[in-house]
Amino acid sequence: MEEKPGKKSEFLEASQEFIRKMDGLFAERPRNNMLDSIDSFFQNSGLARRLPVDVFENEKEWVAQVDLPGLRKEDIHIDVIGDRLKIKISHDEITQQKNDKTNYYNRERRVRQAERIVQLPYVVDKRTTKAVYKNGVLDIRGPKKPKTDNYIDID
Repeated sequence: MEEKPGKKSEFLEASQEFIRKMDGLFAERPRNNMLDSIDSFFQNSGLARRLPVDVFENEKEWVAQVDLPGLRKEDIHIDVIGDRLKIKISHDEITQQKNDKTNYYNRERRVRQAERIVQLPYVVDKRTTKAVYKNGVLDIRGPKKPKTDNYIDID
């Protein structure tokens, strides 16, 4: 079978162009975006979004403590759903640096959002449950009340 000279050089040229593009992709992209890719992976994975909650009880009450350093009281929202607490945070922070001498200006925005539903062994009463946020720790306390029987008897 006879090969045409133009076909071989076209294929060779196309494959060399492909190799140059791949080299450019792997050589240049990671240098520019590798840290962004790593940050994006961890932010989207949900690993950092789960709030650490300690739940324990003493003789009179149950206690839920959440470490939330760097937040304001206004950034925290607590919902009661039967015997569960839904703790939700939403925090926006903007930092700015400006130097007129060197024409330098930097502005960063950080957004932190997370939520956690905590199952408790007791019914949560909104009237008697108290929450205090002090020194970066959210402390939620409520009296021990046994769960009520939610079943309906059938006649």
